Amino acid sequence: MTVARWLVVLCGIGIAVAGALVIAGQAGSGAQPWDSELSDNFIFVKAIPFVLGLGVAVGLLRGRGAPPLRRPDGTVRRFTTGTVLGHWLITIGFVLALPTGMWQYLGGILDVRAPIDLFLFYRVHYIGGAIVLFSVAMFVTSWWLSGDRSLLPPRGAWRTHLVGAAQELPRAVGARVARLLRLDLGERVPPPQRFSYYETGLSFPTWAIALTLITVTGVIKAMRYVVPVPGPILYWSSTLHVAAMVLIVIKVLDHLRYTLPRWPMMVAIVKGWVSEAGIRRVLTPSVPPSALGERPVAGAEAPGAPTRASAITGSDR
Repeated sequence: MTVARWLVVLCGIGIAVAGALVIAGQAGSGAQPWDSELSDNFIFVKAIPFVLGLGVAVGLLRGRGAPPLRRPDGTVRRFTTGTVLGHWLITIGFVLALPTGMWQYLGGILDVRAPIDLFLFYRVHYIGGAIVLFSVAMFVTSWWLSGDRSLLPPRGAWRTHLVGAAQELPRAVGARVARLLRLDLGERVPPPQRFSYYETGLSFPTWAIALTLITVTGVIKAMRYVVPVPGPILYWSSTLHVAAMVLIVIKVLDHLRYTLPRWPMMVAIVKGWVSEAGIRRVLTPSVPPSALGERPVAGAEAPGAPTRASAITGSDR
């Protein structure tokens, strides 16, 4: 099965390289009298199927991932190497796409001209967008193959995770979220397992919504020169694309707010491996003691529930 997956990846890479060569040849032929901005748009549109296909191929290679491991020094594998690399790759995509995308709108609103040509902003934005598209396709494919839902609340447990997430927020923000969602902040919730309630109840679902929104609207906007897109659809796609960019900027800042004080999380996403004691300290105080009641002692978990040692190893996705 591994050999077959490698063959799929190699075929995907070969097709992507062949497509890139054909697109580059067309762009450099001078056959079309396009300016740099429009030419970059067409190049990006033509590259989208190859970028998504390559992402799916790499996601197939990742497959079900490797089982959790523990080292003699007390560290456990929180994320696989593929997850770590994918996280930083999509981060690079955001770093390239978000500032350039925001400037395309802010420059016009503020009536300010940058010292460099606008088409260069678009070019960098398209490069960042292609990296994000590849990363999304890769992660979605690997999640689909593995069936891993560890970053989402289990079926029927959404309310518990939302309560726990609201309890982890700053008091004023948590109270407002609780009122909006009609949650009882005094409700007792069990200790979190693989990820904190904030990650499963609020953070990851918000990331999923933002990435889906910016991906779909971005593709629609890019396709407008290739296929006819009705005006209302294009208008709402542009509006929602900007809204998704703003949401992602907010989420990046919120992500740093949450993870930097919880340093083992940063270590885990950089190395993949993290101290078992460190990640336990992150998860244990994530919900106020008043909302938890008494914690079960070691070995007293409910039958069939994952033990703390197995739970903290996290997700291979």
